[in-house]
Amino acid sequence: MNNKKAVNKYCLFLVISLCFFLISSNMSGQILSEGFLKHFRYREIGPTHHGGRVTSIAVLAQDPKIFFVGTASGGLWKTVNNGITFTPLFDHGGVSSIGDVTVASSDSNIVWVGTGEANLRNSTYYGDGVYKSTDGGITWSHVGLKESHHIGRILIHPQDPDIIYVAAQGHLYSADTERGVYKTIDGGKLWRKILEIVVENRAIGATDMVMDPRNPDVIYASTYDRRRWAWTFRTAGPGSGIYKTDDGGTTWRKLTGGLPQGMIGKIGLAINPQNPDIIYATIGDENSPKVSYEVRHKELFEGIPSSNPTIGSVIYRTDDAGMTWKLTHPENETVSDRQNYYGQIRVDPNDGNHVYVMGEMMYESSDGGKTWKQAFKFSDDHHDLWIDPNDSKHMILGNDHGVAITYDIGQNWNFINYLPLAQIYAIGVDMDYPYNVYCGTQDNGSWKGPSTKKGRFPIRFEDWEHIGGGDGFYCQVDPTDSRWLYNESQFGGLTRVDQKTGTRKTIKYRKNPKTRFNWNAPILISPHNSNVIYHGANMLLKSSFRGENWEEISPDLTTNNPSRIQGIGAVQYCTITSIDESPVTQGVIWVGTDDGNIYLTKDGGKTWRKLNDRIPDHPGYWVSRIIASRHKAGTAYLTFTGYYWDDFRPYVYKTADFGETWLAITSNLPEEPINVIREDHKNPNLLFVGTDKAVHVTIDGGKNWARMKNNMPTCPIHDMVIHPRENDLVVGTHGRGIFITDISPLQELTPEVLAADVYLFEAEPKVQWIMPHQTVVSYQNFSGENESHGVIINYYLNIKVSDKVKISIYDGARKIDEIIGPNAEGLNRVEWYMTKRLKRTADEIEQWEKQQERIKSGVEFYCQYDEVDYYGEADEEVDKWGRSLRTYVLRKPYITDREHAKIRVKPGWYRVVISVGTKVLSKRVLILQDDWYKEQ
Repeated sequence: MNNKKAVNKYCLFLVISLCFFLISSNMSGQILSEGFLKHFRYREIGPTHHGGRVTSIAVLAQDPKIFFVGTASGGLWKTVNNGITFTPLFDHGGVSSIGDVTVASSDSNIVWVGTGEANLRNSTYYGDGVYKSTDGGITWSHVGLKESHHIGRILIHPQDPDIIYVAAQGHLYSADTERGVYKTIDGGKLWRKILEIVVENRAIGATDMVMDPRNPDVIYASTYDRRRWAWTFRTAGPGSGIYKTDDGGTTWRKLTGGLPQGMIGKIGLAINPQNPDIIYATIGDENSPKVSYEVRHKELFEGIPSSNPTIGSVIYRTDDAGMTWKLTHPENETVSDRQNYYGQIRVDPNDGNHVYVMGEMMYESSDGGKTWKQAFKFSDDHHDLWIDPNDSKHMILGNDHGVAITYDIGQNWNFINYLPLAQIYAIGVDMDYPYNVYCGTQDNGSWKGPSTKKGRFPIRFEDWEHIGGGDGFYCQVDPTDSRWLYNESQFGGLTRVDQKTGTRKTIKYRKNPKTRFNWNAPILISPHNSNVIYHGANMLLKSSFRGENWEEISPDLTTNNPSRIQGIGAVQYCTITSIDESPVTQGVIWVGTDDGNIYLTKDGGKTWRKLNDRIPDHPGYWVSRIIASRHKAGTAYLTFTGYYWDDFRPYVYKTADFGETWLAITSNLPEEPINVIREDHKNPNLLFVGTDKAVHVTIDGGKNWARMKNNMPTCPIHDMVIHPRENDLVVGTHGRGIFITDISPLQELTPEVLAADVYLFEAEPKVQWIMPHQTVVSYQNFSGENESHGVIINYYLNIKVSDKVKISIYDGARKIDEIIGPNAEGLNRVEWYMTKRLKRTADEIEQWEKQQERIKSGVEFYCQYDEVDYYGEADEEVDKWGRSLRTYVLRKPYITDREHAKIRVKPGWYRVVISVGTKVLSKRVLILQDDWYKEQ
């Protein structure tokens, strides 16, 4: 059968079905539940090669092959075999951001985690307090300090593991009071704040601590006076300092002898275990020698760049347990950079003069801090370093790209490149067969990978391609010709990539020097003409031909607030954050900004209308998304995120009259900031939102929402795309990569469907993929999950039934296969692997039984490499899953049936019939031939 004719016929069939659906879809508060949605399982596909930000490493003193890895937004992981494999431990907790993980030296089963990353950049995520495990991380208990949000350090008493100290930084975007040093003496049942610093009426957080190994009552702690806003970052203040207690926190004194005072930033501490009277501190000295204290104070508290150079990151040392301190290096030198993002220092446990300081590079001193050099030329943006007390050549490193191990003091590294920790900002898809997914990631560029593999083997990191550098953001592909890719790095660094020739051209608009781009500036390909692209700055930019030329089609659409335009900390404010053009009517364009403005043009940019005053209870927050409906030109959806204002409530609005009126559709959404909203292209009542923790769905236009997290780990959802052909929901998480689930059954849900006793959903077409070759892959590798290579048959039961649920497959009038399906209430599913069954003869059954005995008695083997699937004669027997029996992998017993042999069906139309009691329903399904393999 001609594929194009078959696809066209199927599309016509869907159009007729959709018209019927639109006529009958008067949704009236249909409520979904997590139980109903449980079958929408997500496939995790990567990418993994570059990893993601690692914030904390904790190694068992008794066995360094066992260690924990805490990440910025990808949860907590554990290895028991020195990094050969890792197990996620925190996938379904309340948060995904880890500030510090610590193991008790007296009992390796006791593990404490402080949540909320302590590296305070613009993409830092918050935590919800402290967790404790007494079984090595298998189970966890939340034990308090919920509002601490960012925890820099946890110390456990070496003899009594019920005595814990926590350095809590507190909220990043507000001035809360749950900050300072806390102590428990009963394993977390009761907490007491033992170091409370208040400066200029501000509670000051604590960020680091070290304990004297001779006396656990002697503790040094550093405080950090800081505050972020959406538009800037105050990185220092007079509340930062170093404090010491000699009595387990009952009394403290500030250490000042020789230490810098004034505008001080983050302070990291390290103690020399050989001589604990020696302590090192890396200090962000943000004083400027050329300006007064008052002037520098004003600059910092207004969040504007310094008018003169500041001192920078410096190293101080005490040799007398904190009484006096000295700058270790010449005054005109600095060590490291961006103290708020790094700010960690470590001492070699076997050489007290050998010191490491983390930063963009790893810095090293072998003479107690007098001279510094780059320690090793491996990776960048370092956040934690563990040094083996029994062998200083053995180290474990955590940075923006993951975790790595060395045994030769950094000359060579084993980079653990299979952990799925990608921090994704934005995603895109193309229309290839199978389609590809594109993503931009934090500090690790942009990537392209397959949504599924054609063969039976997993999606490996070798299947991914690097398509752009820098911090990766929007990746948009021409839907009519995937040759053309538009890829962006930070602050509007836009590049057009010719994926056929590899040619790359920078097409960023540079004509107007007053142009401002957001850290993550949106790109839009017009749905009416794919040669036309839009780019959001502080005004809307349009190119009529692939970025070769640009015009400003709007005035400045932001508040253009001069006090907030030039911020600190990878921030450019008063910029456009979201653009969408109505697919229904050309020239209807919606725009949202980070400073809360909403604009609409109906004439392609000739005139603009500000809609802020039309939005009830407009919060003035960052517009995380404004999207145009795919069904009506006057309908749009709007989301704000209050995260940058420390407001965690959801904000979702809908307009159906070009912004004249707006209705809040937050309903029962939880208190989780919303980053993205999507409307389904078939069902206008089907909406999805991605929050800082999960995906939520509604089938009644926002009257009722249900969490659709299922097997996806707790993680910020930064972007989502619904593939227009495959009806897949593609989810980009900021911490765990990309997940995909098929949402086609949700597209058909109506009151009539939910009221029916039985309902059989449309089965999506399936391609019989041909896999002519297989990429060679590493043995130690991430296994991204393939799409099932069978036809997914979904059906709905109003109540649990006692009868068998039979799903029969027909080729014309001939039944070729039968499946017994589950009989549970709600949504059910089975898979048909595109096979037909042939009844075996008595002799064939006898031969089959003998073969099973041989297989069971044989020596098991496993082939460590992937092969291609064999495609033999049309009547070749295959296994239960439609796979060749000749592929060189371990053949297990009973992967074939005793009574029937299975062979592949040919491409074409088939009929699916479901029988439940007296109810009989049927639908057609199309099997497509893979003609696209010829294009490879």
